Amino acid sequence: MRAGVTQGGLISPVLFNLYVNEMPKPSHHVEMALYADDTAIIATSRTPVLLVSYLQSYLSHLERWLTEWRITINVSKSSAIIFARAGRRFIQPRSVTLFGEQINWVDTIRYLGVILDKRLTWSPHIEQVSRRTA
Repeated sequence: MRAGVTQGGLISPVLFNLYVNEMPKPSHHVEMALYADDTAIIATSRTPVLLVSYLQSYLSHLERWLTEWRITINVSKSSAIIFARAGRRFIQPRSVTLFGEQINWVDTIRYLGVILDKRLTWSPHIEQVSRRTA
């Protein structure tokens, strides 16, 4: 192993926390939510074009940091979603990329076991829980 931490190792959680604490700090209009190895990068703006710009800017900083620390991530497991009020319409924003790979825009996303949709209703989550309990 040249970089990273051994999965399941006794010291792995400590080493992972040391790595994560060195991640680039988000700037204006961008925040990060971390739980274990799940990371959500949250960009805010009233304008989708600006939102994508803020998000792509942070992803570029993150890409440099990941390269420097030799940390690999599976970009194909990454998704992007825009949360907006009901009735608010906008065209599909331009793609954001990480390591030259496009991150797909989705209408629903699972984060920490909760399914969120672009209107922040509970419908997709309730449907999934109902299917599992039936």
